[in-house]
Amino acid sequence: MKILIVDGYNAIHKIPEIDALLDNSLQAARKAITDLAKEYQRRTGGIAEALVVFDGKNEYRSLSFNNPNQVFSKTGEGDKKVIRLAQDKSNQFHVIVASDDNYVGNSCRAAGATVITISEFYSKAAKRSARQK
Repeated sequence: MKILIVDGYNAIHKIPEIDALLDNSLQAARKAITDLAKEYQRRTGGIAEALVVFDGKNEYRSLSFNNPNQVFSKTGEGDKKVIRLAQDKSNQFHVIVASDDNYVGNSCRAAGATVITISEFYSKAAKRSARQK
């Protein structure tokens, strides 16, 4: 089985239509990228879990209304959280990490993860989304 881990804010800022949502609502942008991750999971198949990691404020980490597909790191530790998740999950799953961040990508590859670009992630997830409209 596989697990998908998306570098949340990296992805938001690389996809123009989702980045534009930030002008009105951070929550809407987070939801949009999380929905894309779930669509990638459906389209690809064999992915047990799709997680989107956001660099969060410390107080977000314990909120009960958070989407179960969203993971908030401690303040300023989003990249470290993506890498730790990739390392921790690599014993149980084939880990796929979507990120354009070189540090994140190289560190996750060293942990045995497959790293895809945000463009690859988006093109695969968006194809199905466009057909469903």
